[in-house]
Amino acid sequence: MRFKPGIRVAAGILAVIPLVGCGIAETGWRRLWSEEWTLHDSGERWVLGVPAAGRDFSSEGRGHELRMELLNRGQTSATVRLIGPDGEVEWSLGVGESRPVEIRRGRGRHRIEAPPDVVLGSPRLGRPKTEPRLLVVVLVDTLRADHVNPELMPGVVEGFSSGRRWRTAIANSSWTLPSVASFFTARPVLELSSAEGEMIGVPESVATWATRLHGAGFEGGAVVANYTIHARNGFAAGFSSFQVPDGRGSSAAPDGEWVTGEARRWLASHRGEDGFLYLHLMDPHEPYRSHSGVRMTVPPLRPLARHQREATAEESRLLRDLYAGEVRHVDGVVARFLSELPDSAEVVLTSDHGEALGEHGAWAHGLNLYQEAIAVPLMMRGPSITAGEVVAPVQLLDLGPTLLEICGVEPEEGMSGRSLLSGGSTGPLVSATFSAGPLRWAWREGDHKVVMRMAAQPGLGAEGRREFVAMRPLPTGSFHLDLASDPGEDRPGSIPREIMDRVGAAFVDTAGRMVTGMQLLLWGGEGPATTALEVDGVLDVVQAWSPSAIEVSQSSGRFEVRCADTHPVSAVALAPESVPAMVTVIEGDPHRLGLAPGQRVDPRTLEAPTAQGRGPALWWNPERALIVGQGEFITRDDIIPPASLSRKGKLNLDPGTSLREMEKMLILKTLEATGWNR
Repeated sequence: MRFKPGIRVAAGILAVIPLVGCGIAETGWRRLWSEEWTLHDSGERWVLGVPAAGRDFSSEGRGHELRMELLNRGQTSATVRLIGPDGEVEWSLGVGESRPVEIRRGRGRHRIEAPPDVVLGSPRLGRPKTEPRLLVVVLVDTLRADHVNPELMPGVVEGFSSGRRWRTAIANSSWTLPSVASFFTARPVLELSSAEGEMIGVPESVATWATRLHGAGFEGGAVVANYTIHARNGFAAGFSSFQVPDGRGSSAAPDGEWVTGEARRWLASHRGEDGFLYLHLMDPHEPYRSHSGVRMTVPPLRPLARHQREATAEESRLLRDLYAGEVRHVDGVVARFLSELPDSAEVVLTSDHGEALGEHGAWAHGLNLYQEAIAVPLMMRGPSITAGEVVAPVQLLDLGPTLLEICGVEPEEGMSGRSLLSGGSTGPLVSATFSAGPLRWAWREGDHKVVMRMAAQPGLGAEGRREFVAMRPLPTGSFHLDLASDPGEDRPGSIPREIMDRVGAAFVDTAGRMVTGMQLLLWGGEGPATTALEVDGVLDVVQAWSPSAIEVSQSSGRFEVRCADTHPVSAVALAPESVPAMVTVIEGDPHRLGLAPGQRVDPRTLEAPTAQGRGPALWWNPERALIVGQGEFITRDDIIPPASLSRKGKLNLDPGTSLREMEKMLILKTLEATGWNR
């Protein structure tokens, strides 16, 4: 699937771009036709820009530079001409070819002639600045925090020796899509996930640190070796240029040398401009490759990751050595690139998640939330960063607002993260994964860590993530880990009573908010629990969260939920067939439900509990955007489907269509239209 020329960049981005009518903006550059910029692609490169044909502009000063990227989206070669008082310049482009342009233009009127399928990527006019601001973010996919050490990564360690290192940085998920989406948006993972966990991405209406920087006048570039971090999943928003291999259907990823090589070209074409650059390397990610020059047979990792068989001692040794070799390789690649950056650059290095190398019987990532899977490196250097180390736990969700503070840009309202330079988030750290099975959820506060592995709930909504991929998955349940006495997480125990309510409140703030409709929570108990409601109408269970079995029954207006063991929290998310149902509590703990016995209430009037207190355990989540495709979101009011569905026409939605029915229809329609599956 490719973007069509008419796909618009989020209006919120363009609304904050500083436009200048006649002169050059304070940043030194004027964006040309910025109110018309849309997202265009050639399969591997996405640019913000405009069709080239028939464009003309005026240059009011001598020696101004015209900079842009020419992109040929047509099926034949193309010729582009720039005609003005300085004469005529011509460029030839092959099919799918892109080319940076930098040319001085004199005062006067200029015209561009080109075929309809040629795009001008981020066209701008101005003079280079003598002291431009530059932010560089290097994310090394699947890099464990404990492998960033002087033995395996001496170049990177030395490259950040004058900066600051956070020794206990925790990713908010153990696999790429949710972790990077959370990092980009500074929002919890589950706020960006569909009810089933099938769809994860960045909606156009949600700001990222990149869109905020773009709105503040920075030009942004991205070179990404992981093709799931894609424009179709919403990650290109705010970047003037976004490059990713068109690798659908292939497990191969470009070497880090490709990433840094393309990054060098981007830096050269944007010298003298305020800019931000995102590099996403894949070298430590499986399939592991040998960089020793010796050919060898590498055991496939998937059967080990899914517990289809155990690794032999020789396989374990080989896989660990290969992973370490990948880390050494990426150290050389990244260290060389870091050494070339100016001293004025603000530079960050991190990862999206770690990698299990046999600990706890696990391999790879995405299936659990042990420290080896979610502990990531986090290092910064630059004029804004004071040297030192931070030992206290922090989360990757706070990195986006940190980047904005470094650049002097305010975060977007709605971002949950807070800048690490100002102390970071005050609440607990929450990580989650939906990958290859029902939800797994972890909470950390100081040295306390609680992990809940949800049980499959057959027949209770959430079709997509019922069964574990692993043949012998970790046991379901809720577990407490004391990281002070058990840093290896080998001795799980029962959850202390004194932290039970805080764990429940954090669960409500994350998983409890991801489904639209009425939410019912069974909180902080031990043993079975039952809650019964008298309901006007019929309720559909959209999601059921519990480490133990939940039973739901409806008969003659009575809706009853029974849970075998509530653990810290168990919950069901309910959607009425049409209008919200009036409810009356007829059985259960009235204090915890926030209602007096026999009180009749419209659940839409009940607000959710907060992390600061227990609050009511029956509430209504307002309607939110639903993910229905590769990062594409839609709400009930949107009758026109997302862009990927436009060629298939509108969906026929009756006024009484429930959210759950609508979501199913849209997901099926999207998959049909795109041919995409996980």
